[in-house]
This record gives sequence, structure tokens and C-alpha cells, in this order.
Amino acid sequence: MKNWTSCACTSGCKWIPGKSSFDPYAKDMQLSRVLLRLAALPFFLFGLASSGVQPALACEPHPDYWYTETFSVDNVALPEGVEVLASDPAVQARGTLILRNQTETLLFVLSLSYRNVLVMETPDPNWKSRVNMAHEVASYLVAPDRPAYLDMNALTDLDHNLADRNVLELNLPPPDVGIPEAQRSELLLVYGEQVIEVPFTLAYTLNADFETGLEGCEQWQMSMQSTDYANATATQQAEAYVDRAARNTALAFGLAGVAVLTIVGLLVWRGLIHRKNKSPHE
Repeated sequence: MKNWTSCACTSGCKWIPGKSSFDPYAKDMQLSRVLLRLAALPFFLFGLASSGVQPALACEPHPDYWYTETFSVDNVALPEGVEVLASDPAVQARGTLILRNQTETLLFVLSLSYRNVLVMETPDPNWKSRVNMAHEVASYLVAPDRPAYLDMNALTDLDHNLADRNVLELNLPPPDVGIPEAQRSELLLVYGEQVIEVPFTLAYTLNADFETGLEGCEQWQMSMQSTDYANATATQQAEAYVDRAARNTALAFGLAGVAVLTIVGLLVWRGLIHRKNKSPHE
């Protein structure tokens, strides 16, 4: 008696006595791959449809300073390793005093209100108590790898007679704008047994590089296209983007529903075929 192996498929199966070259699990694996591809199809199409052009960003104007601040520090004998430098006005309009200390002795920066409290004689026989007091009331401490950057916000706190006369605006200064007068002040420093006063001058000039306000933004818009056309285009793109996003969302849900129905149909069809092939043997 010949031993014929059974095959679950209805066509395309090669029957061999005693042995079958057909793997009963191969068709299940192939069907699983098909179902996985169908399930991933809606997400692929949704990503493809959503990869459109995003709305263009508009130019956002930023204020700038009307005047360029230039600090000049008087020539004062400082301890070796201690520096008081002025920022480069060609780099930024807002000026800054930079204090560096590369020694092991701490450098204290005090408000000028303590000038009449400190013993101004150098050296002071009681300098240690002065250092302790400076440590408690100092506004800034300068040490190695710890420089101090003093802009006008910091300097007006150290000297209440200083005034911040610069103007931060979006618009260019008027043609007949006046230039603020220069200001004089000092830095009050305590270094070991020494009390050091460092005079400095702050001068103003018109900021020739004022280009980040409304004028700079208008120039940017004109280089791309006219302002009216840019605004209209941006509005249309924004509305089209919102509508497209809504359509893409509805499309994704629709495709997902079709994929689910297709998978359910294939599973039902597969169950019917298995039942049909199994019934004659029973």
C-alpha cells in the first residue's frame, strides 16, 4: 500500500509517494507576511502624504541699541596677574568691563557706597578685618577661572551715580538724535591688604551697525519677496497645511479600516479553505 501524504492546498501541490516536498507551514508564513505588509500600508501612505512643505516662518524683529558703548580704563598699577579690560566696541554695541585674576589671592569688587567705610591707606595694619568685611559685602569675587563681566546693569548697581543712557529699540534712531555725554566712575577693589580704585570712562557713539530691528526684518522680507505677497503666501500656506493635515488624518483612518477589513476577510477565507480541505478526511 502506497503511503500518500496529504496536502492542505487544492492546486499546485506535487504528490510524492511516502514523502511530500510541500511544507504545510510555508503557506502560513507567506500569508503572515502579506498580512503584515497590508497592516503597515496605511502608515506608509500617511507618512508619504504628510511630508509636504511646512508653512514658512516669518521674520521676527529684535531690538538693538542706538548707541555703541566704549569703555576706557585709566592706567592704574594693578597686582601682577590682575587685569581690568574693556570689551571691543566693534564686536557688540553693549560695552563690558572684564576683570581677570590669575593669582591665588581673591579679588573683591565692592559697591562705591563702601568707599568711605574702608580704610583707604595701603597697606592697612588691620587689612585682615577689611578683607573679611569685603568678603561679606562684595558684589563680585574674581578668582582663577572665574572672571567677572560687568555691563551697565552691574555697573549702575556698583555706582548709583551712573545712568544707563543707551536706548534699546526696534526702530532706527531719528536723524537728529543726540549723543549722550560721557560718564566717569571707578571700580572699588580689595586685593589682600590693598584697596584699589580703578577709574574708567564710558563714551557713546551712534551705533552704525544697527540692523536687527524692523529695518533689518524688512530687508530680509524684500530679499525673498514683497511684504504683502509674503504675508498672503504665508497665510495661504498655513490654511492649506491645516486642511491637508485634516485630510491626511481622515485618509489614514480610512486606509486603516480597509486594511483591518481585508485582514479579517483573509482570515475568514483561510479558515473556510482549511475546513473544506479537512472535511473529506474526517
